[in-house]
Amino acid sequence: MSVYKKTLIFLLFVAALGVASFAVLRHYKKSANSQSLSSPSQILSTEAQPASPDTFSFAVIGDSQEFNAGDKKGSLKKAVSNIQNSNPDLVMTLGDLVSSCDGDNSCRNEYDNWKQVMQPILDKTKEVQGNHDRAGKDKADKIWQDEFNLPTNGPADYSELTYSFDFGNSHFIVLDSQKPEDHAIDEIQRKWLEQDLFSNKLENIFVFYHEPAYPVSSKINESLDVKKDDRDALWNIFKKYNVTAVFSGHEHIASRKNIDGIYQFIIGNTDSFNHNLPKSGMAEYSYKGHHYATVTVKGKEVTAKVHKVDGILLDTFVMPRQ
Repeated sequence: MSVYKKTLIFLLFVAALGVASFAVLRHYKKSANSQSLSSPSQILSTEAQPASPDTFSFAVIGDSQEFNAGDKKGSLKKAVSNIQNSNPDLVMTLGDLVSSCDGDNSCRNEYDNWKQVMQPILDKTKEVQGNHDRAGKDKADKIWQDEFNLPTNGPADYSELTYSFDFGNSHFIVLDSQKPEDHAIDEIQRKWLEQDLFSNKLENIFVFYHEPAYPVSSKINESLDVKKDDRDALWNIFKKYNVTAVFSGHEHIASRKNIDGIYQFIIGNTDSFNHNLPKSGMAEYSYKGHHYATVTVKGKEVTAKVHKVDGILLDTFVMPRQ
């Protein structure tokens, strides 16, 4: 066989291999982004992972709806700067990113301004929808899905609103306490949640949603406690699968409360107005003022810290584990 023919055959082989590889990759990406209720995906191929799977940290940002993108001394901007300096591996939000999303272009502008302030840490941030973010219901959902690039492995009609992913040795779950209506994690999400947790093999489980299940102050009777049957069914799932910790916003304070062995952390005011502190006995810890949290994971040892937005440490808590 001539050198020419050998070269031609080799080039045709390389071309065929490239087409096949592209087809396989395209199929993989499509399947990774089209998980159904019957097959919840727990880790996305695009999810950046910590250098050490057993040791990492994440920050938690609460309600920020009163931020001003042009204010260089704004509380959200201060929190972002100090979070950037501490260099966590991941950043979670807890809803009410903006003052209102009625489903019009002004809402898109608000999200763009929010992302401008968040820019230094935006690439490692996962967003959670709050009641202000969903003022426009389905129209607001569409804008949310256009504005953010989040996992799509939740139940049908909850794409990028309810989702989960693996990070290091931990499983992260985001739920939507506003869809289809406020004050409940509905049955559709709970069925998906139980299946998602049943499939989980990792040692820590962190859950995030906006309205707390057990408000301790100004949002009593304005949170998941409004619909107690739904709330109790949700918390029973958390207990069944030994969830490590639950994080919520909505109540504009920081607080920590143990409910049947599971700790609820409210991180609810990174840049908003203050709510009242809880009455005595309602929470183990509480703080009124602008704040954020950081969480350090070392194997099964989980330490949660609350900081003022200027970085000053307010509280350190090592979670007891069974």
